[in-house]
Amino acid sequence: MNSKKLLTLFIVTLFCVVIHSNAQDTSKLQAIVLDSTLTKNANAIVRSEEVVIEIKSIQSVIVKTKRIVTVLNKLGRKHADSYEPYDPTTKIKYIKAIVYDALGKETKKYTRKDFNDRSMYDGFSLIGDNRYIYFDYTPIQYPYTLVFESEVESKSTAFIESWFPVNNYHLSVEEASYRLLNPKKILIRKKEEFIDEQVISDASNDYEFSYRLSGFQAIEKEYKSPPLTKLVPMVKITLGNFSLVNVEGSAEDWKSMGKWQYNNLVSGRSNLSEETVQKVSALVANATTKKEKAKLIYQYVQDKTRYISVQLGIGGWMPMLAEDVDRLGYGDCKALTNYTKALLDSQKIQSYYTVVYAGKNKRNIDSDFASMQGDHVILNVPDEEEDIWLECTSQTLPFNFIGDFTDDRNVLVLKPEGGEIKRTKKYLPEENTLDTKAEIFVKADKSIIAKIQSTSKGLQYDWRYNTKLKPVKDQKTHYKKYWDYITDVQINALELIDNKDIPTYQEKVNLTAANYCKKAGNRLLIAPNAFNRETSTVPKYNNRKTPLVISRGYIDTDEYLINIPEGYEVSTLPEKKMLETIFGKYSWELEKVNESQLKFKRRLKINDGEYPKEKYEEYRQFKSKIKKIDKSKIVVKQKV
Repeated sequence: MNSKKLLTLFIVTLFCVVIHSNAQDTSKLQAIVLDSTLTKNANAIVRSEEVVIEIKSIQSVIVKTKRIVTVLNKLGRKHADSYEPYDPTTKIKYIKAIVYDALGKETKKYTRKDFNDRSMYDGFSLIGDNRYIYFDYTPIQYPYTLVFESEVESKSTAFIESWFPVNNYHLSVEEASYRLLNPKKILIRKKEEFIDEQVISDASNDYEFSYRLSGFQAIEKEYKSPPLTKLVPMVKITLGNFSLVNVEGSAEDWKSMGKWQYNNLVSGRSNLSEETVQKVSALVANATTKKEKAKLIYQYVQDKTRYISVQLGIGGWMPMLAEDVDRLGYGDCKALTNYTKALLDSQKIQSYYTVVYAGKNKRNIDSDFASMQGDHVILNVPDEEEDIWLECTSQTLPFNFIGDFTDDRNVLVLKPEGGEIKRTKKYLPEENTLDTKAEIFVKADKSIIAKIQSTSKGLQYDWRYNTKLKPVKDQKTHYKKYWDYITDVQINALELIDNKDIPTYQEKVNLTAANYCKKAGNRLLIAPNAFNRETSTVPKYNNRKTPLVISRGYIDTDEYLINIPEGYEVSTLPEKKMLETIFGKYSWELEKVNESQLKFKRRLKINDGEYPKEKYEEYRQFKSKIKKIDKSKIVVKQKV
């Protein structure tokens, strides 16, 4: 055996064995001293993380970080720090990184001059001054260990780094500490979440504190589980008095925080030219209600503007002037929301600039912890008993339709008198519907010809309407993929109708499939459910750790008229199948219309909600049974 193979065998043999060493720092650099309990389900292990926050004043905070991470495989590379962001108010005072092999031997060193510098250009930004420095390291082999150190000073203290030691799935933490120093005794507010016996805390007074976590085993991401932030320790921190890009502020609750944001970031930026006001007044002259006027103005904004981000200094938080958006025809979420608000103001329609966390995965503004939060802005238009919500960055969404981007979550509404926490619209299962009707002609050669018409509403509209925006070629490809369980699909005709007034989305598709059926002698095997099958596989867990979260419910209804080939007959039909659980209800049935026609009906309702982990296997069985029934077949025979 050659020396290379001997070394490999040595590493593999000792990989999960704990070796005691008097030199603690040296042991953290060696992958061969890993505790086997920490390697389970892990792609990387934080060997040690030390974060020290020093509040110098309300205009200065220094963050010192030293992080040692052992990367076990290529999936773990994202856990190894290799960058530091900055902007004109942030100075990177010190940064370096060193890479070690499995035995703790140094293989690569990076000093400040070795880091690359680039803009955080996101593809939609016209201009921005947010940048970051980073280094590229391509590992030759795994495992390896990275030591990353930095010291960063920021003049903006509106954001104090939270303690979030377990910041991803499949990441173990051997040791992590966080210490906050506050020599000027500036008022601090903090919120602890999911702090358990693994966390040691020390708070000698109201101004300084520390936390330490050790021996945290990696969490495996489970299907439809709560977000990671609901599963791991976290401490949120904010200052009672702070500075945001040289704009000082103070807040103790959402009312005062919202008032500061309104006065310093939003107020006084909604002036419009008299010409624009007159144009908008003429536009809404024949509208009789606030809602009708708001709808016309929203369409005006969609037709006139496009989304382009501008992130410069305080502009990262303050919208462009409304008159500039009116003149230029573009802006980011802040600018377009403020512009829409200004147009509504011109018609004496009250609306409110609203801060939200956006994305399909719902995230709330923390109603119990007033601080700078959110990553997006929408517009709230109160209308008697109804809250109208407008997504001002989209040229395609219907009026008062926010979809799953900002639905059903806490948001911060900024008013002159202060901030208010509201909740955006929740789309109920009964609103999220997909109704599919079809006529299917089954041929003796195993092929089918079908005419399908689907109508979607609510979030199902949101999940489907973008198909219309694609080129025809891509639309056909979409439907072939959507029905990928059918071989030889040919799309012969397409008509897509987007009715934004309701809103509803109609999809009319004519297709053929050469080998839809199976033939066995004088029999044809036909799957009645041709166009809306459950195809996903729900994973099985021997020991589920987390609750089951179904974020959004919906209802599917299907009705197909099936014409069987001439010369064939159906002898017996299967019984109606029904399933009912706390997660929803499903039915599948087939009835005989006449000697040559069958009618297939299917209905599926899924209930949203959070369910105990003990119920997960029941859910898995429910979805598995649906999948099995959906692909079941019936037999038609040639007449004798």
